[in-house]
Amino acid sequence: MELIDIFDEHYNLIGTSTKSEAHQKGLWHQVFACLIINSRNNKVYLQYKNSSHNDLSNLNKIDISVGGHLLKGETKEDGLREIKEEANLDVSINDLIYFGMRTINKYINDNYIIREFDHLYLYDNKIDLNKLKSLDDEVLYFIEFDIDELISFVKNPTTIIGLTPSGYKEFTKEDFIKAYIEDDHLYLNYLLLAKQFINKEPLENISWSKIISK
Repeated sequence: MELIDIFDEHYNLIGTSTKSEAHQKGLWHQVFACLIINSRNNKVYLQYKNSSHNDLSNLNKIDISVGGHLLKGETKEDGLREIKEEANLDVSINDLIYFGMRTINKYINDNYIIREFDHLYLYDNKIDLNKLKSLDDEVLYFIEFDIDELISFVKNPTTIIGLTPSGYKEFTKEDFIKAYIEDDHLYLNYLLLAKQFINKEPLENISWSKIISK
């Protein structure tokens, strides 16, 4: 079984564990996440995650572009492999913008506790939707959304149209991960950071800690 590094609440390395044990016991660990956008046409690409890879739902859900647990000995930069595995994109760490670290301390049930240090990145490039493909069955396909339309949607969920590899489709709040809309508003804050980048705000002013403090 794959091992992950375990930390104390102050982000000090204290040992290793399996992913399942970390969630069962509520052990702090690291996650890599990256939002994929095309600033030239104001588009964002989110994954439609296979429910068989989701511990909290038996339904397919729209998730952040790519993300996953960092393994034992990996640094946040090593999370690049997630971009290759889930989107089949070859990128270097110099291609990414780092938005900082998000901490999550959430009790789901007695057997599942989320205590994570999430490293948030942005990747901006000309994207061909049909070339975004997972190397396994974790991601069913990617969906292209207009960023401004998606920001309006997550603020007031009704319906939204997204482009899939098979054409346009209407989505509702139920297609998205509820916690990302209602808890620390991951979708909204991540998209707002992307808009700051698109609007050419100084990179030193664009960070998770600053966006959630507003």
